[in-house]
Amino acid sequence: MAVTLFTQRLTLRPFREEDLADLLAMDGDDRVMRWIGPGLPGRTRDEARQSLERMIAFAREHPGLGLRHASRLAAGGFVGGCGLYPLTGSADVEIAYRLPHACWGHGYATEMAAAVLEHGFRDLRLVRIVGLTHPGNVSSQRVLEKIGMRAEGTAAHYGREMRVFAAHRAGA
Repeated sequence: MAVTLFTQRLTLRPFREEDLADLLAMDGDDRVMRWIGPGLPGRTRDEARQSLERMIAFAREHPGLGLRHASRLAAGGFVGGCGLYPLTGSADVEIAYRLPHACWGHGYATEMAAAVLEHGFRDLRLVRIVGLTHPGNVSSQRVLEKIGMRAEGTAAHYGREMRVFAAHRAGA
């Protein structure tokens, strides 16, 4: 069952096939992708389509997990993606988010990350969720701190040293 999350300004739902243009507008931008994983170049249309297919299949196979399509409640319009993924080589689950460059600086990352973090603890009953950032991505580190995550140092992930933040479910 696909769960849709709502915040004061946003709707977060699983990505669908018709979201290719939104995903390409975000993932085709080198400024966005430089902070993803090991630091990636912008994706081509074909790469974005393949990524979308993987995201849809992952969400279908792992209910509650996967990147969610975030759009404005009132006016519509894509503002990014946020979701939860098992962290490779770890027992942890990672919160991940990205936004089209035009949506940076509007509080959308914090709003959608807070909703997804709450979903992970409340609905999925996760005990611990981590967030990883490139050391130079101070804006993303602020987002994680604003949603209540605490810095835990650094660790190697995605082929490079990353800052690690974590939050724990209350009472767990």
